[in-house]
Amino acid sequence: GMTTKDRPKSMKEQRDSIFTVMKLTDENRLKMHELISENGKAQKAIKEDTTLTDQQRKEKLIVWKKKMSVKEKSILTSEQFLMWRDFGKSVSNKSK
Repeated sequence: GMTTKDRPKSMKEQRDSIFTVMKLTDENRLKMHELISENGKAQKAIKEDTTLTDQQRKEKLIVWKKKMSVKEKSILTSEQFLMWRDFGKSVSNKSK
C-alpha cells in the first residue's frame, strides 16, 4: 500500500516539520499557527476587497506582510525567523 511518504505533504504537515526543525516550543508553535491562520484570512480579505484597485491591493498586501514579519520576529529567534523565511520562499516557489 501507499506509505505516508509517497503522498505530497499537506501545508500543515510541512509547517509542523519545519517547526520541529526550528525547535519551536509548543507555545510558540501555537502562536505561529494562530498567526498563519490570521494571515490567511487577512490576505484573502484584501484580495477579495472589490473597493480596492489592483495597486491598492498590492500596497495593502505589502504593508500587511511587513506587519506579519514584525509579529513573527516577536515570536521567533533571528535564527528561527531565517529558517521560517527560507521555508516560505521554498513553498511559494513550488506553488508557482
